Amino acid sequence: MPWGLYWAVDAEGNVLLILQHRGTIRRSTRLPKLRGLLVETQPADGGSDERIVIRLTDPEQRDIFLRFCRDIVDATALAQTEEQAVERFLARTWRWHRLLQGGRDKRLGDDEQRGLIGELIVLERHLLPALDALDAVRCWTGPLDAPHDFEITRIHVEAKARGSATPRVVISSEHQLESGNADRLFLHVTEVTTAAEGGPDAVTVTDIATRIRLALAGRDMAAVDIFEERLGAVGFDWTDDYSDKSWLVGQEALYEVGEGFPRITSAMVPGGVGNVKYVISLPECEEYRVVPISLPVTISGAPDDA
Repeated sequence: MPWGLYWAVDAEGNVLLILQHRGTIRRSTRLPKLRGLLVETQPADGGSDERIVIRLTDPEQRDIFLRFCRDIVDATALAQTEEQAVERFLARTWRWHRLLQGGRDKRLGDDEQRGLIGELIVLERHLLPALDALDAVRCWTGPLDAPHDFEITRIHVEAKARGSATPRVVISSEHQLESGNADRLFLHVTEVTTAAEGGPDAVTVTDIATRIRLALAGRDMAAVDIFEERLGAVGFDWTDDYSDKSWLVGQEALYEVGEGFPRITSAMVPGGVGNVKYVISLPECEEYRVVPISLPVTISGAPDDA
């Protein structure tokens, strides 16, 4: 196949599966943790390429490792581009992570759940109605450590969630509301508040993720793989129990970030200062507010290579 997949053995005799790819391909820096296996990245020798390496550290698991690797190879072989090959390689690795449940991370905290819900609402309500399923999921770039949560060609969206009593949002860096290479940048804010368990409109983060997964499965199973890889990259695991934390998803607000919008950008920050965290008061942003329903229309008008 055309992708850089290799069987290998390291100096200690550990067996490996390697995917070598162009270093310009964007992927999450967060990798699965599996008992008896080490998943890591490293630069390739003598060039700009990079490698994703899966290393068997427990020789007694050699037979399982072979089945695991063959499954990953079979999934990666279906890719049409090198970018898809990286996506499929990582998505299938995350799937085995969930199956084997080795080296489990802790479940998402309340703020992380709220933030993830804010991003999933944008994906569900604005991208999926405007794009085909695979393109919509690929545009969710926040889990890949991109500056903005969604990048639809040159239209970018930063998603935030807030409580009902706090008409403000926290911006986590001087780059988050920087337009960069975007022609248009939007700030999408969803009201997400704690709900009484079992309330008629109460949902968990798992409920929303499940709803989106079912919608994707009805349109394109390849999109499901990428969706699960993105969820894994932000720390969401299907086997974690979130039933003790219910949420109410309230009103949306959409702002177009442009000249005069209250923000801090890297050009404003003195040399030697970085990782600036600040708060924006939403009432001060009213003149930049636009109708949320306009976002799918704007997105669907983007070029076909979104």
